[in-house]
Amino acid sequence: MPQDNPRSDTQRSETTRGESARSERSRSERLSIASAMSAPFGEIGARSVTAGFRAQQKMLDVLSDISREWLTRATAEAELAFRLPNKLTSARSVPDAFSAYREWFDEWVSMFGEDTLRFVSDGGKLMDTGVRCFAEAAPVETN
Repeated sequence: MPQDNPRSDTQRSETTRGESARSERSRSERLSIASAMSAPFGEIGARSVTAGFRAQQKMLDVLSDISREWLTRATAEAELAFRLPNKLTSARSVPDAFSAYREWFDEWVSMFGEDTLRFVSDGGKLMDTGVRCFAEAAPVETN
């Protein structure tokens, strides 16, 4: 019975060993390249994580300050609202009641205007902090 492939078993095993050796060399070259590149990428990753944590901390600090200011502001507005019923019940006439309401309303409008300015200012603080955090976290190119 004629053989389909005239090569001998010895030739086939040598070919397989040669391919295996080339495959091993190629694999070891890829591993050496990967290990040489992994150190810089590892450093970049560590710097990025550290920068990310710093950015989160800065943003958290700004948000804490803003929330503390708004809580103080909300307390002042609640106190203003609680004073109105006392003034209205102590009024002796309708014009006195309107006067008390007018004083309360004027103060409330003033506080609302301040809140609007505070809202815009706080938005600016958040944007500034966010931009600074992203700028600090951006990778630095070295030539």
